[in-house]
Amino acid sequence: MASILDLPHELIDRIVSEFQHDLVNLRTSALISSVFVPWSRQRLFSNVRLTASNIYAFRALIESSPTVASYVRRLDMPMMDNFPPSAILPPTTLAQLPNVTNLSAHSDPFDFRQLPAGQEIVLAEAVRRLTTVEVLIDRLWPLPAWATLLNGCPALATLVIKAEATGWGTWSAADVAFPMPASSAPGTLRLRTLRVSGDCKILVPLSAWLVPQGALATLQTLVVDVSYLLDDYSAPDARPALVLAAAPSLRELTLHLDPPMPLTSPDTAPSIRLASFPPPPCAPPPRRPRRGHRRLPPRGSAPSFSCPPPSPHAHTEPSALEELSLDHSMIRRDLLAVPAATWRTIEDALLGGEGDAGEQYPHLRSVTYKGCQKFSLGSSDAFEHFSGTVRERLPRLVERGMLVVGR
Repeated sequence: MASILDLPHELIDRIVSEFQHDLVNLRTSALISSVFVPWSRQRLFSNVRLTASNIYAFRALIESSPTVASYVRRLDMPMMDNFPPSAILPPTTLAQLPNVTNLSAHSDPFDFRQLPAGQEIVLAEAVRRLTTVEVLIDRLWPLPAWATLLNGCPALATLVIKAEATGWGTWSAADVAFPMPASSAPGTLRLRTLRVSGDCKILVPLSAWLVPQGALATLQTLVVDVSYLLDDYSAPDARPALVLAAAPSLRELTLHLDPPMPLTSPDTAPSIRLASFPPPPCAPPPRRPRRGHRRLPPRGSAPSFSCPPPSPHAHTEPSALEELSLDHSMIRRDLLAVPAATWRTIEDALLGGEGDAGEQYPHLRSVTYKGCQKFSLGSSDAFEHFSGTVRERLPRLVERGMLVVGR
């Protein structure tokens, strides 16, 4: 007579997957028969989110049941109110999770300042297998500790940084100018994906950390969704360094373009220049606005593509870029005022016009314009007007099926 022990593994997996989001039934299935235990545990423990109510129970479970620890793949350690960092996760506990490859945490989950030297070694060894790390940076001082830790992670492919200054505009240019640790073995850290969001000033220490050691030399996806908070433009624009470092291998580029943040600088000339057209060479540089005042782009300007003059800093090889996505943050009046010559320059730089500008992007398949919510202040027909306006002005991209207008 057939029994539950005779069920094929594929069928057991299918049965358990039917209630993989039902924790009560998952626990019950593990009690039905021992054959259900591995599949139930896999779904119960593959993604663990630590909270104030379960953290001590989880640590005790890992200590008493090493088998359970092997099922954990992703560990989420959000900020916990009234919990000291030392109470969240000791390095020794992380070291007992041999298959964790995805880690999400707030600024200081390991109590970096109080971590003994012996525990630093344990932690460094435990994170070497990580492939994805997501960190919420609300205080700047743990960032060098994270940099030192991740420099030794050869498997790390995806890094996500969310910058949210504690309080109301508490980061200054001086705050973000602190030294970042150099890698003892440059080239060990090679990212494939970098996503940065929040306060633009976080890019200053990130660039100082990632660019010199070649961590972006194989980057394929770069998402920079940052803005100057409180109209504080005191920190330098560090985007050019990131784009230039990733240019040889970059395939997907997504940028949030706040008009006061041109993607140009006196010392670098990226092959993609996404900004309002700069003033003529003879014109004096624009004055820095007073704190609290927003510097508006010149009338008729738009995020544009241009081919800069030769520069020792410029990337001259054809770009591997395949997808470009822009949130240009322009209001309708300014978009309508952009001269036709500007739009032609955009198309010439991407597709080739006079000269060989388009040869820089032979692999480019799509250009996405975003930001319709800023185009007409949330009107119900804002997207239709925005889409029509952009399409009318970039007919060659439309003809080739490359233009995408996103919401």
